[in-house]
Amino acid sequence: MPQYHHSTITDIYWATNDGFQTGRDPMGIQNSSVATYNCLLPGITNLTGHIRYYSLYCWLLYEYDQRDKEKRIALHQYNFLRRAELVIAFIMKERNIRSVVGADFVQRRLYETIDGAYNIAAGADRGNTGNKNKYWSFPTGAFGQYYLGSLIYYGLVKMEENRFYLRDKGKEMARAFTESHDETDRTLFLDCILKGSISEDEINSLQSMALDCIATTSEEWQVLNDLLIREDVDKVTSKRSTLRRESVYLMLKYFNEKPTSDGFVHHRFLAYRPDDELQASFGWYFYYLCEALHYGIESILCLVLNMMFELHNPPIGLLIRETVNRVLNILKEEQRYNNLEEWMQDCNQTIDRQLDSVKKAIKERMYADAMAHSLRLFLCLYKEFQHNKANIMEFEQKHNLNIQRGIISEGLTTYVGRYLHFTIESYVETLLHQVMNEHTMVAVGKMGNSDKDLRKFILENGHTVLVEIRYPNTTTPRIESLHNFLVDLKYLTTDNQLTVIGRQYLEQYGKE
Repeated sequence: MPQYHHSTITDIYWATNDGFQTGRDPMGIQNSSVATYNCLLPGITNLTGHIRYYSLYCWLLYEYDQRDKEKRIALHQYNFLRRAELVIAFIMKERNIRSVVGADFVQRRLYETIDGAYNIAAGADRGNTGNKNKYWSFPTGAFGQYYLGSLIYYGLVKMEENRFYLRDKGKEMARAFTESHDETDRTLFLDCILKGSISEDEINSLQSMALDCIATTSEEWQVLNDLLIREDVDKVTSKRSTLRRESVYLMLKYFNEKPTSDGFVHHRFLAYRPDDELQASFGWYFYYLCEALHYGIESILCLVLNMMFELHNPPIGLLIRETVNRVLNILKEEQRYNNLEEWMQDCNQTIDRQLDSVKKAIKERMYADAMAHSLRLFLCLYKEFQHNKANIMEFEQKHNLNIQRGIISEGLTTYVGRYLHFTIESYVETLLHQVMNEHTMVAVGKMGNSDKDLRKFILENGHTVLVEIRYPNTTTPRIESLHNFLVDLKYLTTDNQLTVIGRQYLEQYGKE
């Protein structure tokens, strides 16, 4: 008797739909969190892992320009930078440091060797057909993909006609790098780029160029440190901001206090006090509120998608009815309230513990419980918003965050404020419809004119059809990159102890 396996079944061409794509933000609300931490830590991204890359790239562009002017280089600028990144990856291969460009290529031994040396040209150069394995796929390397935006933000680099140029500040950075490294080391590093290879002896000789070896007495340290802790000036509004500088202070304070809470952001939320004069203190508190709201909203979508799976793509009426009943079975005690506002008066749980309850329910696959906890979380957030409304609205307007979908004031008004007179049952049902409608609206809006479908479910003849189950997630607010910068600049040791430099920064902050 013949047997059939999934692997041997093919769809007939008119029945296929391979246009669906995954995405991290199915409700289209996380940009408000991203915009918030962009205000708090400008000039840093989650992918700019080490601050020495900033000075290194400036020096490399300067050296390339000198050779280009003198017609002494046939190597394309892109390949020059790509080779330099791979050279650094080999220099760093024994140092046990994360966030190094090309580290995976080196660790997995995808490189070629030539005469006992590592073949940099084969592993780095674009258009080199001799080796299919490349350390980086993006044409301009990590420089163009990860670091260029930050270098442009700081006014160090510009791009014109597919070529990179140093600005005056970038030339100052390059000079500081030059003054901080022996000519022998600089010459050897450049020779490795130009010849396209590096040996073990050369790697050992170039350890002073490692990303974590910035000498605190050097000019390079001075300019990089100034880059990190100086005030920012918004290029559009000309307003000054000290949020990044203050965030450095708060992170050092966090490690100095040896916190027992799980993470810097959570710690800052708990540590926030209304009389704190630091704007960044309020900013991280604000960011936490946004994240809590977003996680709750996405938990509701997660429940809806899982119910579609469990009920085998049911009619929408059945889906809503079954989901409402399941949530109300958990909220039996809460149904004694006449409306949402009455329930809110008795919601006295802390926001962080309520958020933990939502996350725990998601982890345990108890999705109806997660929605029930999310509703309690929404009410706790709304009470906090009402208590601190003036400061929240001022922060949003000052940093132009009020235009962001999902920002705390708009989100809480949309998901709580307009429904305070609703019964609990009506509220649950309304939110389910709202989440489904908003996801569809966001997904279709993101699709634009492309043929890629971002919907996680579709409606066909009154039935819901599941495409993909998505689970709630949080954004990553550049904390790891800031931490790396502080370790590289010797504010913190590798085991997160404050150095003399770190302690002095704390002691002298505000007294300059």
